[in-house]
Amino acid sequence: METNLKPEGFVLEHPAIDVADPVAVAAWWCENLGFTMTRQKDDETHTTFIVDASGRVAFEMYRAKTTPAAPDYASMDPLTLHFGFTSQDVDADIERLTKAGATLVSHEKSPGFDGAMMRDPFGIPIQFVKREKSVLLK
Repeated sequence: METNLKPEGFVLEHPAIDVADPVAVAAWWCENLGFTMTRQKDDETHTTFIVDASGRVAFEMYRAKTTPAAPDYASMDPLTLHFGFTSQDVDADIERLTKAGATLVSHEKSPGFDGAMMRDPFGIPIQFVKREKSVLLK
């Protein structure tokens, strides 16, 4: 089986985002998006690493020692920055996550694609997609 994997390339370990309350954001993502916390600093940054359900991708959430306090993700267009997740049932995910405090920004359905742009309770854009053909290499 031929793949397009490049063994000489880098493997993404984690994106990192500055958030106002890393402890609360990480806890919500763990409880509602199926992440697992692997590390958390007990200092003013509260740097927290959480790992997705695949166990292969981590997110780092922290409170940078800069001013202003974290970007205002809620005021940004979600197409500027968002985190996309695969979904088996986008409608069910919208319903479940809305009950958990997320808000729906948009929901687009077209042949071979079902995608919902949402915001977690902290304003961070999160997207849920079901595609006929994955964008991932397999």
